[in-house]
Amino acid sequence: MHEITMPKSIYFILLALLTSFQCNLAWASSSEQVSLNPALQAQLKSLPLPEDISGKPPRFAYLRKLLEISSGARQVLSSDSQEAHSAYVKARETYILAALEPETSKVNALLDQTVKLMYEAIRAASPKKLLNHKKERDYKRKLLSVNALLEALDRIAIEKKNVDDTNKLKFNISEILASAEQLVKKSDFDKAREQLDEAYLLTKTGIDNMRSGDVLVRELKFASKEEEFSYEQDRNDTHQMLIEILVEKKLGDKPESYRKTIYDKIVAARNIRKQAEKMSTAGNFDDAITEIEKSTKELVRAIRMGGIFIPG
Repeated sequence: MHEITMPKSIYFILLALLTSFQCNLAWASSSEQVSLNPALQAQLKSLPLPEDISGKPPRFAYLRKLLEISSGARQVLSSDSQEAHSAYVKARETYILAALEPETSKVNALLDQTVKLMYEAIRAASPKKLLNHKKERDYKRKLLSVNALLEALDRIAIEKKNVDDTNKLKFNISEILASAEQLVKKSDFDKAREQLDEAYLLTKTGIDNMRSGDVLVRELKFASKEEEFSYEQDRNDTHQMLIEILVEKKLGDKPESYRKTIYDKIVAARNIRKQAEKMSTAGNFDDAITEIEKSTKELVRAIRMGGIFIPG
């Protein structure tokens, strides 16, 4: 038997061709299992991945598989999501830039960015069922927070001897939560989460209002009048949000004169707040606190007229 010998240069050429063939075979195999999106396929023709990555970090090969033959790649390549396609094209472009970059630190930074973009693409291409599962999980976590606040609301209502008013508030909150649950049953998690956020805001406002005034000051022990004013600003902001999110929803079928009365109170509250902020800027925090509390009380009246009862 004669031993066949060949020059080393030819041997390495054949080895490179074999490696390239194996990679193309894997790509072809994966393509058979997935229907490539035509629009994306057309874009990728102008972005061929570099074959020569000699001298580059070992993870170039791993990232090529991630971009071409991984399950995530198949998911992106078959997806109709424009967001997924955009992130994938950027990931591919970044990988190509990394292959052309001579400086090692910059190469690693570009590869890190490639991974980040690729996972963005995979998330965007995730089946709706997976996305809904995440949204449902987030909804349940927020619901736990709302329920914890409701327990605190009950405790404070008993402490402040304000159970009757609090029960009126809880009735509004229970209506919102019931509506959110119906939306969850329809898998409309985005709208359900919006309603859950409304319930959270409403519950938090009820707690803040029952702890406002002299009782609040005694319990919280503000470090300065400026800090107390800042707290009252936040409380005022919360009431403004309640009006924007909840009250205005309920005014669509009300007479114009009724809506005007409510909006007049809102405008008055905002004007009072502006005066309070001018006083605080001048360092007159005592009067500023008194004024911004007046502003919040006007907002409370507007909210109640809008059909939502809150203590305070």
